[in-house]
Amino acid sequence: MNAVLQPIPIEPEKLKPQLHAKIEHMDGTHLVLLNSVLLQLEAEELADRLGDAFEKDHEQDLRQRVPELVRQFPAGHRYA
Repeated sequence: MNAVLQPIPIEPEKLKPQLHAKIEHMDGTHLVLLNSVLLQLEAEELADRLGDAFEKDHEQDLRQRVPELVRQFPAGHRYA
């Protein structure tokens, strides 16, 4: 049986320097891969936030109010 390794909790203040050191020693291929992983993580976080915002808008029935909100926008924004 394979044992699943559990990550050891590390304080963020201590983790940042360790990550920076690892990044400094990475070759180009690994940097590209790391960048892809970070972009994917950011995209998933943004998708979650957007989904939460849509749910909140749906709960407040904002979709029905879009025409009213569009009419109100220029009044509150001098550059519109």
